[in-house]
Amino acid sequence: MNKTGGSSIRNSLRREYLSRINRVIDYIEINLDKVLSLEELAGVAHFSPYHFHRIFRAVMGESLFKFIQRLRLEKAASLLLVNTEEPVTRIAYDCGFSNSSAFARAFREYFGVSPRAWREQNENGYSKACTPESNFCTTDSKMGKD
Repeated sequence: MNKTGGSSIRNSLRREYLSRINRVIDYIEINLDKVLSLEELAGVAHFSPYHFHRIFRAVMGESLFKFIQRLRLEKAASLLLVNTEEPVTRIAYDCGFSNSSAFARAFREYFGVSPRAWREQNENGYSKACTPESNFCTTDSKMGKD
């Protein structure tokens, strides 16, 4: 096989794998509040669980569990600010956490503050994301632009 043919096959395979991983990411985002198993997500991608976990980590740069946990925490952080009357425990459950203590522990580890403190700090105009060192909340931000 010539060099160009092999490259074409690799590119085709890469596109196929990315398509399958994207399908799983969409599925995760839709079902973030549910228990998501490796076997279930591997089935969405039409991979064996072992192969799916390897491919997912290679493509995404983080494990499947870390990815799901990060999405849940980021969604919860947003909901804490938008739904200020909603109890923290309710938001934890709505984001797929099985109990409030596991949520609080994971939230503090990821954001450096408790969910309640996150909400209070942001009610007072402070946001960890909106610091002078961050471009996240400025109009100059390149986030979301191609």
